[in-house]
Order: sequence, then structure tokens, then C-alpha cells
Amino acid sequence: MPTILERYQKAFPKDQELAQQANKVLPDGITSDGRYMEPFPIYIKESNGSKKWGVSGQEFIDYRGGNGALLLGHNPPEIVAAVTKQLQLGTHYSACHPLEIEWANLIQELIPSAEKVRFTNSGTEANLLAIRLARTYTGKNKILRFLGHYHGWQDSVILGAGEGENTPSGIPSYIASQTIACPPNDLDIVEKYLREDPDIACIILEPTGGCSGVVPITGQFLAQLRELTLHYGVVLIFDEIITGFRVHPGGAQTYHQITPDLTTLAKVVAGGLPGGAVAGRQEILNLISKKVQKKTLKSTKVSHLGTFNANPVSASAGIAMLTAIKTRKPHKHINELANYFRQQLNQIIDDNHLDWVVYGEFSCLKFLIGHGLKGLKTADFNPHTLDYRKLMYRGNPYLRQYLRLGLLLNGIDISLSSVIMAAHSTKDIDQTVTAFSQTIAWLKTENLI
Repeated sequence: MPTILERYQKAFPKDQELAQQANKVLPDGITSDGRYMEPFPIYIKESNGSKKWGVSGQEFIDYRGGNGALLLGHNPPEIVAAVTKQLQLGTHYSACHPLEIEWANLIQELIPSAEKVRFTNSGTEANLLAIRLARTYTGKNKILRFLGHYHGWQDSVILGAGEGENTPSGIPSYIASQTIACPPNDLDIVEKYLREDPDIACIILEPTGGCSGVVPITGQFLAQLRELTLHYGVVLIFDEIITGFRVHPGGAQTYHQITPDLTTLAKVVAGGLPGGAVAGRQEILNLISKKVQKKTLKSTKVSHLGTFNANPVSASAGIAMLTAIKTRKPHKHINELANYFRQQLNQIIDDNHLDWVVYGEFSCLKFLIGHGLKGLKTADFNPHTLDYRKLMYRGNPYLRQYLRLGLLLNGIDISLSSVIMAAHSTKDIDQTVTAFSQTIAWLKTENLI
């Protein structure tokens, strides 16, 4: 019987050919580190609803969801209609336009911290601007972040973002020295830094935990962190690039009833198109304003430009997305479906006596392929009690690779951090559960588990 690797290479000949071509012009043949895959990645030519289709002819049920951006699914009619209409009117005006006002008003209506809004081109840019605003507002230089939380690839926040990535290349030491990377969920260490270092301008974090909950956070931790930042005069930034509009129509801050000083948004906010935003306290956002700075006679103007900020096409998609989110209908469906999905996958894990688990909250799915706790049932797994480094590591990388290959062979595109979209159905879930079971059987045949 052929191995999973042999099956994969035989099933995706056109993908392999494209990968060989891509390696001639692109480093590793990819355009984002998150798309790296051995022996080669799949290539997609079309998508719709909960599905996408590859160049070799396969259909996949998609749980990557545009890296979390596609809350409604691929090509939802309301977003397609809005974008199609706008494309006929223009893609770039080099001028203000009415859609940016409507878009900002919807963000204000949904996000509690959004007294003012400034648009960017991406989540990385939103976090860059938020940190610059915090430094200007406080007159301080350092930022405090948590290991495992991801805030984009810019210099200030890449330190400690990934699996063991504590000393990334290309970051000058004097820049790295301005970032304090703390273990997650340790309030005592945070308070120690704030007490001993008066130069900390801000704390930035994902409010459900690193990578939208791989190392989860409690609402109590957020509340205590809010108290600490207020006491020490430090700006609190919620990176809601994934959680914004997904955890709750008003983001994790509404769900936990904790209002940060600044909120960064991307992904869902732009309806699956490129775009991001910084929202927050008026007095902080007004540091961008020439008018306000002129009135107060201050020279603290924060410069912020951007060729594609609030471009009309992204704005049209964002308006359609947030209008759908306002109804609150998608969230009930995706949260219930995700809970059902986790239960079904974990039942298979228990039936096969594996030290794996699928956990997460809301519509997010987190896979841990080898937690090392022998005899532990998935229902008894509590990520809050496990060493955060084990959660960040995600388990055996060899098994992770072969699990992914096997699931792709069974028509499922799912990653270690995945999401449910409103386009998913119970039928999709049941089909995926069958594929998961089949892949585990293959792994057993090869004596991999």
C-alpha cells in the first residue's frame, strides 16, 4: 500500500509542477511564510461558500477561511455585489470618498473603544501605527508584549511571536531592546516590569490569547491587566485583528466587557480584502490630526500616510461585511457548529487513544498533536493548566505534516489554527470528521501513531 507521502505526490501533479516553477522565482516558492509546506503546497484556482478547488481538480472543504478573514465564507453574495458595483465606479480616487465615512461609522457602532478610527492597509500596519501613537501619547519608548501572541512582522513586535522565535534575524539590537517579551498570563511579571521600568509606553496583546487562543486568556486576566495599565499610565492595545467581529460583533472587548485604549483591526473588518484600522480613544487618535495639533500648539503630530488606506473597493467589502455582522445571525451558527466540530473530532481522538486534542473557543479550532499527558480524555483537557510552551509548540511536527497531507488527500484543507465560516454546514463537518478518521487509519497503517 502506498504511503501518505506517495499518495500526495501522485494526487497533486499540477501542484508539484507549479511549485517547481515557483521555486525558480520566489524564495521557497511562496509569498508568505504561513504557506510553506513539505513536500510542496497545493495551488487553488477557485473558491465559493465553504469550498475551494485546486489546479489538479480536487475539491476541498476549507477551514483556513482566508486566515480568519472570511467570516461569511468565500464569495458571499452581498460582498460580491458590493465589490462588483464599486469596481465599475473606480478602485482608487486619490481622494476622500463617502464609503470611508460609512465604514468608520459601522466600526464605531460595533467596537466600544472606537471613539475615532484611522484606516490602514493591513494588520501589521495597524499595529505599527497603534504603537507609534502610544509612544507619542505617553512620551515613553518601550512596549510590553506576550510570547506567542502575533502582531504582524514589523520590528517592534516580531520578537517572541512564533515557535521559539525569540531572536529574529534582521532586527537591530537597539530596537529589540525596546520590546519586553513576557510569558503569557503572568500578571506578577507584568506588574514587576511596570513597577520597575517607567519607560513602558504600552502593552499589546491578543485578548483571547496568542494566535486567537492557542494559549488562551481569561476575562479575569484582562480585567486585572486593565487595572494595572490605568494605574501605571500605560496604553492598553487590544490586537483584535482575528477576534474583532469574530468572537462577538463587538469583538473580544465587548464579550469580556473590557475597553482598551486602542484596538487594531484587519481581516474581517475589510470583508476579506486587504485593509485594517486603528480605533480608540479620541485624545490618542487625535495625535494624527493637524487641526488638533495646531489648536493645542503641540508639535507631537504623528505622521501617517498610505496609498491604499480605505481604498473604495476594500471599503465597499468592509461595509457589506459589517452590515451582515450587525444582524448577529452569523455568530450563533458558527459558534454552535465549531462546538459540534470539536466534540466530534475529540471523540475520534479518544476512540483511538491518542494524546491529541482539538480545543478553542467561539468559532476557532486549535489542534495539539501530542500533549504528552497519557490517559487524559479530551473532555478533561484544560489548556490553562498546561505549560504555554507546549501549547505554542503544537505537538509532534512530523505527525502534524502527515496529518495535513492525509486530510488534503481526503478533500479537507485545515490547519492547526482554523476557523468555522458561516458558509459551513453540518454536512461539511460530518464529511470532515470521516476524513479525519480515515487519515488516522492511514497514520496507523504506517506505524506513525
